[in-house]
Amino acid sequence: MRLPGVLDSLGQPVHEDGVTALPGLYFAGLDFASTRKSGIILAVAEEAPRLVNPIVAHS
Repeated sequence: MRLPGVLDSLGQPVHEDGVTALPGLYFAGLDFASTRKSGIILAVAEEAPRLVNPIVAHS
């Protein structure tokens, strides 16, 4: 996927706690996204609630 401002020069997502600069695009489950364990399935359950407010605000 090639969307402006979403990936850096190395192809890694540009985000802050899973929220990108592109409205409506969010990431969960990325390595070291918000904690050291972010890249594991169990951590998605912790990250998902943090994404709720930006998603609701965007709606």
